[in-house]
Amino acid sequence: MINGSPLNSVPLGSAGGPAATPQPVNGGNSFRWRLVVLVGGVDWSERLTGEVEVDREEGAAGVAQFSLCLPEGPVLPAAWKGRSVVIDFVFEIDGVERVSRRHTGRIVEPSWDSATRTLHCTSSDQLQQRVEALDVAAIDALTPQAIWSEDIFEPVSGRSRWDYAQERVTTIQGALECSAAGDIRLNTWSSSIAPNYEFNAGAVVDASVSVSLADLDAQTNVVEIELGHRFSRLWQHTFQFGWQHPDTGGIIGIPGFCIWTHAVTSELPTFDMIREATESQGMTMLTGVRLDRLPPTGVYCDPPQSWINDSYEERLLLAASWLAAIREVQQVTETYTLRVEAPQSVADSGEIIARTSAAVQIDNELANTWESTPFGMAARGENAPGSIIDGTGGGGGGSDEPMTDLRDESRRQLAIRCVLAQAAVTIVGAHRGTTVTWDVPSAWAAGADLVHTLAVRAQGVHASGKCRQIVDKYSLETGSALTTLSVAVMLGGGAVADPLVPPPFDTSAAPRPTGGGNLPTQIGGLSTSPPYDDALDGFSGNYGSRDNDVGQELYPRRFAVPVPEIPEAIRDEWKASIERTYRISIRNDVLELL
Repeated sequence: MINGSPLNSVPLGSAGGPAATPQPVNGGNSFRWRLVVLVGGVDWSERLTGEVEVDREEGAAGVAQFSLCLPEGPVLPAAWKGRSVVIDFVFEIDGVERVSRRHTGRIVEPSWDSATRTLHCTSSDQLQQRVEALDVAAIDALTPQAIWSEDIFEPVSGRSRWDYAQERVTTIQGALECSAAGDIRLNTWSSSIAPNYEFNAGAVVDASVSVSLADLDAQTNVVEIELGHRFSRLWQHTFQFGWQHPDTGGIIGIPGFCIWTHAVTSELPTFDMIREATESQGMTMLTGVRLDRLPPTGVYCDPPQSWINDSYEERLLLAASWLAAIREVQQVTETYTLRVEAPQSVADSGEIIARTSAAVQIDNELANTWESTPFGMAARGENAPGSIIDGTGGGGGGSDEPMTDLRDESRRQLAIRCVLAQAAVTIVGAHRGTTVTWDVPSAWAAGADLVHTLAVRAQGVHASGKCRQIVDKYSLETGSALTTLSVAVMLGGGAVADPLVPPPFDTSAAPRPTGGGNLPTQIGGLSTSPPYDDALDGFSGNYGSRDNDVGQELYPRRFAVPVPEIPEAIRDEWKASIERTYRISIRNDVLELL
C-alpha cells in the first residue's frame, strides 16, 4: 500500500489517503485499457469474452463475474472451483501505463455453456470464510475499538468466528471488508474533512448522477435500553448482648464478686447456657466473648476471705458480653433505563425510537454457601486463641461486617459500555442512508477505494461522503469501461455529545435490623420475688436460701436470648432503578442540489 491505495493504482506521490485538499478528477480526452485476469496463476486474459463486472461494497464480500472462452478439449467445470483469481485493470493515458488491482479472490461458482464453450465464473474474496478461519486474537486485533461483553452476547467458545466478528462490529461505526488486494480490514464510516477525490462535470458520465434519500421511518434517532444487573448481597447482622448479675452492684471483676458474696447468693448461668441460648435463636456467637467468671479457689476481698470453687470448670458467670450474628443472602436487581438520542435529529424529524434490553447475572459460589458455612466460634472453636476473655467483663470483641455485594464491577461496566456503543452505532448508521451515485470512465476512478471520501460536483448535485460501493463494468465487445461510485452521505447535525460512560451503580440498601442489648434477670425463692415471667429474656434462677417458708415459687434455671427481627426489606429482593440520557451528535456531510 502507498498513501492508502494499492500499489500502482495511482502515480507515486498522489493523494491516496486523507488529503488536506481534494484531488480533482476532471477527465481527459481518452485512454486505452485492457484487463489482466489470472486464474490459478495462469493468464487467461486472451480468453475473456462478454462483460466483466467487479462489485465491492462496504461490509460485504467483493464479487467478480467474468466469462472465459475455453479452447477445444474436455472441460471439468467443477475443477475450476476454488482456483485463485486476480483481476488488474491496465490503462494508458498520454503514453503512461498504470495498473489498478480490482479484485483478488477465488472462483466459488463456475458454470459451463457447452454451446459457446464458455465458462462463466463468479469469484469472491470470501470475506466471511476467511474471517471464520481466524482465531479470536486475530479478530480482536482487526477490531481493537470494539466493546464486546459476554453478558450481552454469548461465550465465544464453540461458536462461529464470523458471528463473533460481526458482534464486535456492532459496537464500531464501521465494517469489515477486503481490499482489492484481498487484505481483510476494518473500514470506518467517518469521512474526512476534505474528500480524497472530487469528480467534476468533465469526469462524470452524462445523466448518471442520482440521489437516493434516506427513508425517514428508518432514521432511528433514539435508542432506549433496559439493562438488568442482578447479584447477591451478603448480610451479616451483628448484635451486641450483655448480662450482669444484679447483686454485683454493676461492678465487674473481683470487686463485683465480693459484693455478690456478701449478698444472698443465687444460682448463676454458665457460658454454655448463654451460647446454647444464642444458637437456639439461629445466631452464631462471634469470637472475642468476655466472661466475668466466678474466680477459682483462693483468698479474695477486703477483709480477706477464703473462697472454694469446686465447679470452676463449669464457667459460672457473674457477667458476660458477646456478639452474635445472623447471615442472610438477599438478591439485588439494579435496572438501568438508558436513553441514547440525537437531539438535533429529534428536533428536526421527531422521535424515531428503537428499543433493546440486556441482562447481567452475577453468579458467585459464595452466595450458595454464605448461610451454611460455619463462622465465628462455630468455625474457630470456643477455645481458639482470643475466643474467650476471662475476668475482664464489659465490651465485647469480634468483627462487624454488615453487608457485602457480590457485584462484578468490571462486567457491569463492560456490558453497559457495550450496549451504549451499539445504540450509538444504530443511530449514526441510520443517518447515513442517503446515497449519491454516479458513473465515471474507469481510468478516472482507478485511485478511488472504499476507504476514501469522495465528492461529486456535476449535473446539479454537489455531494461528499464516504465511499459505499464501487462497481466496475468492462465490456470486451464495445470497449466500454465504466465505474459506478456510490457514497453514503451522513446527515444529522448537533453540537453536543456526552461521553458514553456507565452511570455509577446504586448504593442504597435496606435499613439494618436492631437488636441485642443488656438482658434482664429474675431470681426466685424469696418472699419479695415477683411471679415468674416465662416471656422475660435473660437469666432465670433461684436464691440459695429463703427468707421464710411459705412455699415460694421456684423459678426454672435457664437463659433466654431474644431473636432480633429481620425487616422484610432485607428478606425480599432489593430493587433499584438508575436512569441516564446520553446525547450524541452526527456529522453533516455535504449534500447540495443545485
